[in-house]
Amino acid sequence: MKYSLLAFAVSAACTSAHVYANTSELIDSASTEVITVIGSSLNDNTVEIERETVTAATNIDADFGDQLAQLPGVSVSRNGPVTGLIQYRGLFGDRVGVSIDGVDIAGAGPNSMDSPLSHVLPEPGLTATLYRGIVPVSAGVQTLGGKLHINADAASLFALGSGITGSVNASLMGPGSGQQYQGNVLYKTDQAFISGAFMHQQRDERESGDNAVIPNSHYQRNGGKFRLGYEWGKHQFDASYQQLNTNESGTPALAMDIGFIDAAWYRLGYRYNAGEAEYFAIKWFGNSNQHAMDNFSQRMVMSADMARENNADAIAQGLDAKYVAPLDSGELELGAYLHHSRNNSVITNPNNSMCFVDNFTNVKRDTASVYAQWTVNTEAYSSTYGARYTRINMDAGEAGSNMVMMNPAVATLVSDFNAAERDKNYNTLDIAATTRYHASDSLDIVLGISQKNRAPNYFERYTWLPLGISGGMADGFNYIGNLDLDNETARKLDMGVDYTYKNWTFSPRFFYQDIEDYITGSPSTNTAANMVSTMMAGTTPFQWTNTDAVIKGADMTVQGQLSENLSLRAVASIQHGNRDDIDDALFRIAPEQLTTTVQWNTQVFDAPLQLQLISELTGAQNHTSALQSEASTAGYGLFHISGYLTIFENAQSNLQVTATIHNLFDKQYAAHTAGINRVMNADVEVGERVPGAGREWHLSLNYRF
Repeated sequence: MKYSLLAFAVSAACTSAHVYANTSELIDSASTEVITVIGSSLNDNTVEIERETVTAATNIDADFGDQLAQLPGVSVSRNGPVTGLIQYRGLFGDRVGVSIDGVDIAGAGPNSMDSPLSHVLPEPGLTATLYRGIVPVSAGVQTLGGKLHINADAASLFALGSGITGSVNASLMGPGSGQQYQGNVLYKTDQAFISGAFMHQQRDERESGDNAVIPNSHYQRNGGKFRLGYEWGKHQFDASYQQLNTNESGTPALAMDIGFIDAAWYRLGYRYNAGEAEYFAIKWFGNSNQHAMDNFSQRMVMSADMARENNADAIAQGLDAKYVAPLDSGELELGAYLHHSRNNSVITNPNNSMCFVDNFTNVKRDTASVYAQWTVNTEAYSSTYGARYTRINMDAGEAGSNMVMMNPAVATLVSDFNAAERDKNYNTLDIAATTRYHASDSLDIVLGISQKNRAPNYFERYTWLPLGISGGMADGFNYIGNLDLDNETARKLDMGVDYTYKNWTFSPRFFYQDIEDYITGSPSTNTAANMVSTMMAGTTPFQWTNTDAVIKGADMTVQGQLSENLSLRAVASIQHGNRDDIDDALFRIAPEQLTTTVQWNTQVFDAPLQLQLISELTGAQNHTSALQSEASTAGYGLFHISGYLTIFENAQSNLQVTATIHNLFDKQYAAHTAGINRVMNADVEVGERVPGAGREWHLSLNYRF
């Protein structure tokens, strides 16, 4: 029996699932969205929700993407060990918003090598919040594909007792001689706190289930974070600064590897608590990324003439403000958002000082947005209604290249781009409405509808030379931009129920999303671009165009107690995406998946012991994009086992040992959302999908004080 059929049959039979070993779910009583939270609050009284610790002691992936990948509707599209892109219900890349401590990261790499997940550095109270289904307008700008907030809430830190707290973690992983060290310390007084955190990660090449070396799966990163806060009366102030440096790290699915990424972000926040349920909050934030990548230092290049290095940078600043006040048995929220970003990119050949391509020059994007949202709660129902207006302005400087003098096609592309009108405004209106009807003490009926928009990003408009720039889609084709792109408009319907029976909860969701002016690649009709791409790569390039698309599917969750010490959690997800202009599938859509976790809590000589067995079934994906030459993938099943032993624990400290065996039976497989290898002379052939890791072990020691 195929895993595709097995995964579907099991998910239908037990309507599986909740979360990975270290996640929990909350149904917000004040709205219709379901919020999935990963992490551990420093003060469990701040939010009434079950929380479980997810720290550096539990991750297999360097960017902690594995701690999100088992959530309902979520998978990770991975191009390298630190280059994971969150995919939610068939949409990924810029369509899924990710903020780190309230900072909307502007990446420097046009292929998302420095994806938002790569900016995560664990610290006390760090949580990840994913809105399931319809995303409220208050969650952020351009949330067409979902929104993920990763942050440590200042309110939790202010609520801590006085004194010094902290933790130190050391982890070893193999094969690949992986090492990870993480620590943090926080000092709290009656009115203030100050904290610091650091992280170091490194690993050599990993191995697949057939003992092949996974090409360019190495990485090395170092980072630190500093935070402080002060409150007096009704006023609260907090500030954060983080620096994360990625050194040589592989991205086998892309044409280049990471030479370095020097990423810094900062945030200043202020909150005025006017009353118990009324407050005003404002934050100023920004980030700066310096990024170098090349195709010769970590992989073979055919000749010195083909060596290329791309130096890119990005800066961004933003302002986010909101006012919240009670209104008619509910809550009114008003907000405003400003954001400015700028990107540059220059491609050179270190063996030829005359070679250069001014890839992106002074590309600007300015966003201004306002919203209003009303949440109402009664005994019979809870509802949230909101609208957001956003204006986005984009512009870019002139293109240039040394090839203008020797290649008429390149000269035409440069001339046409520089003569074109590159400045454009986009005006969009987002609307979201959700309601939760309390049919009984054990049954809630959930219904939501929304219209969300996304303006094209800078590489979709301003890539003037056909290059393999696809925002991490990594299909191997060259792309050229389109200055005439319209914004995407997605209309979405979400429905489901939450049912509780004794100590079991069951939450299926069904969704349908119609996306007007969906931006994707279509064969280019630009004669000059086609000539250049054929000369460089032997293929006709794609040009970003507006089409239409439909994505539909379901995800289901259930969890409960099998006995006093034995619990079960699982999650099942399925999605199906198609273009409307032609009969073709959307590219790189995750297949159906069922993940089940059985957890046993016991004691060994009075020491708490937690054992987990995780089954991960993934279906075959045969619904693939013929236009983008996407290959089908087979289904597979994986098993993972983990143990958590607390050697000693008291009110002030504890010592925990964590041991994990991932892919217990050393299964050879390749995830459909993995990239295609582009590294020559490797154990994996060029053009084959990058395989997943075989059997791996992870041993961690964590001390909290």
